[in-house]
Amino acid sequence: MKKINVFAITCIALLNAQATFSQQIDANKLKEHVYRLAADSLMGRGFGTEGGRMAAQYITDMFKGAGLAPWQGQYRHPFISSGMMLKTEGANIIGWVEGNDPILKNEYIVLGAHYDHLAYKIINGEKVVYNGADDNASGVASVIEIGRWLAQNKGNFKRSVILVAFDGEEAGLIGSTYLVSQRILPVGSIKFMFSLDMVGMLQKYGGIDLVGNKTLSHGNDFFAQLAAKHDIKVKKTGRKIEMQTDTQPFGKFGIPAVHVFTSTVSPYHKPEDDADKLDYEGMSRIANFVADATMQLSNADTIKPDAQFASKNLGGNRFSVGYQFGIGNTYHEYKDEFYNSKEGFSVNAGLSSAIVLGRSLDLQINALYQTTGTEHRYGNFRTHEVVVPVNILLYLGGKKQQMFSPNLYLIGGGYYAYRFAGKIGDGTFDMDDNIRKENYGFQLGAGFSVMNVNFQFVRQVALSSIEQNYNIVPSTFIFCMGFEF
Repeated sequence: MKKINVFAITCIALLNAQATFSQQIDANKLKEHVYRLAADSLMGRGFGTEGGRMAAQYITDMFKGAGLAPWQGQYRHPFISSGMMLKTEGANIIGWVEGNDPILKNEYIVLGAHYDHLAYKIINGEKVVYNGADDNASGVASVIEIGRWLAQNKGNFKRSVILVAFDGEEAGLIGSTYLVSQRILPVGSIKFMFSLDMVGMLQKYGGIDLVGNKTLSHGNDFFAQLAAKHDIKVKKTGRKIEMQTDTQPFGKFGIPAVHVFTSTVSPYHKPEDDADKLDYEGMSRIANFVADATMQLSNADTIKPDAQFASKNLGGNRFSVGYQFGIGNTYHEYKDEFYNSKEGFSVNAGLSSAIVLGRSLDLQINALYQTTGTEHRYGNFRTHEVVVPVNILLYLGGKKQQMFSPNLYLIGGGYYAYRFAGKIGDGTFDMDDNIRKENYGFQLGAGFSVMNVNFQFVRQVALSSIEQNYNIVPSTFIFCMGFEF
């Protein structure tokens, strides 16, 4: 007999049982919120600006008025963003509705939307405000009203639901990254996350995108049936987490997350993104859809991540793999002579991996092909070798969580090298009699990372001679770029 997934049965049964249930999230209330948040008086809600603080206060008042409980005794959760010589204070606004099941209430579903935007510019002496009605007053308005409905119906929910208005998204997902990295939310108990980012153009776009729906086990079927129930066309889906919105830090921790999105058909990142252009009836339909999905997930027997997604995120992002390439130069120190060789061109490429050891430490292990060239007394000297460096990365001041802020670190460790080919002048050399196949040494350097890209400056110094009969020690300087998969 074919085995049927319990979660899928539960979801289908709940959908059928709730077929006559209709949320009534008021389009007029959504419109009221958007007009307030996208007003010129809030000056584009820039991160760390007075307009942003005004928006945060408005959202706090709305969360309180909607009946949402403050998270850990407070709605406003401030944080400091440090970049270069600038420190900016932001704040996430958090409310929640506690579930009524004695066990499942300790599991959570997160609904989030960022409230910051691009502030304003001075053009020809005049202030031009980027009001960000669709991006993302639309998402915040939806979260407020979904939260109101959740609070009014909290007796019908088993799992707890956390509602967040994120700050600093436009500056690099700063607020959402802070919540996850600093464990402001119980990330180990979060079962699913929604990011409502730009949901004001349903009619114009002709549907919604649900990128990340397949990070949930049987999520494609679940969301497809729910969308059909609400007469909403799903245009784009996927198993990968959307990396350009607040789903990213949750997904990187291994939490299934979906980006609810009506595309960039609004005046995206333009001053014309104003409140009068939004489709509020469409916003209401999307908010009802998300509220319904939240209810179904809250009451499901189990919520499991998709197996493929879970396998890629095992360990909560403590292990990463990527590739790197580097260029530099090499010279040979003639230890028994009074001179060194001239420098020659060197290059390496291969796989890179890192294991998180702590807030300030990573262990980096690479497997690289490396070729080094220099001047030998008998002509140009080039070797081809496999190098395995093992380094500790010490982050100065700890790892910063902002997407676009560089993380500076020092590099120290050792390496093992196996030479398999080479030549001196116009001919190959004898690997058995003249040149040592194996070599080892130490590495020192410094580097910095931005997002998933590493830049490293590394000095390799051998601790044994490259030749059998002469004391000649190679020394290599390499500039490397690495990219995480």
